[in-house]
Amino acid sequence: MVKTRSAACVACLALGMIAHVGCTSDGGVTYASFYEGLTGDEPAPTPVEAVAMMFNREDADQRRKGVGWLAASSFGGEPEYVASYRLLAADPNPNVRAAAARALGLHGSPEDAQLLSVLLTDEDPLVRWQAADGLRKIHNPAAVPALLDRLIEDNEEDADTRTAVAQALGQYADRIVFNRLAAALEDRSFAVVNAAHQSLMQLTGHDAGLDPGDWSRWADSTPNPFANQRPYTYQPYKPTRDFLDRYVLFWNNKSPGPQTPRGLSSADK
Repeated sequence: MVKTRSAACVACLALGMIAHVGCTSDGGVTYASFYEGLTGDEPAPTPVEAVAMMFNREDADQRRKGVGWLAASSFGGEPEYVASYRLLAADPNPNVRAAAARALGLHGSPEDAQLLSVLLTDEDPLVRWQAADGLRKIHNPAAVPALLDRLIEDNEEDADTRTAVAQALGQYADRIVFNRLAAALEDRSFAVVNAAHQSLMQLTGHDAGLDPGDWSRWADSTPNPFANQRPYTYQPYKPTRDFLDRYVLFWNNKSPGPQTPRGLSSADK
């Protein structure tokens, strides 16, 4: 059941959204056309059904599915929905929290980096991974300390989470970030090593290989290691390990190109 202190807010949001659901900010109904290209055995719900699913207090799987369907829609970033994702990030069910974290990564604002940073310490590894993945898509330097903490193997046992953290850190040109990414080249997971290497090259425009010592010596001998920093982008809707992606096959002929994180302006690059 959704936490009691949020129940009243959830009910108000649900009532408001049922009238709103299915429309973009300019009034265009896009839900049905958006679901062309969805997959899975279940038929797509109507917009009203998806809202009802998201606020089903008795069935966590329905809440998870409702969040997933709405977040996948072209109107999933409307303020009413984003507010509901924030509420459901505190759901007692980890699958619902993971779906909410994913939705915030897709549609949240830079201020939502704070909530995603909190979810980085969730007890469930899927939630932590989705929070880290969301922070690839939102730029906010306030998230850096939490990201750095979860890059350390002793603090984060899940390699997928550490990989997403290493990717997210590739947008922050900071010497502490550089040093931690260099240290991550010794991670036991090759995926983490590869992500750290890619982020180091992103930050510097340089390739010093996979030896942390080589990176350190190069940085010490360079007046500004970030002088040739490359623009940071992420690729949305790529295939991943969990049920949250089975609804949408954007990577099959419908995948958009690289995206710039929300909050990352040209002046920040």
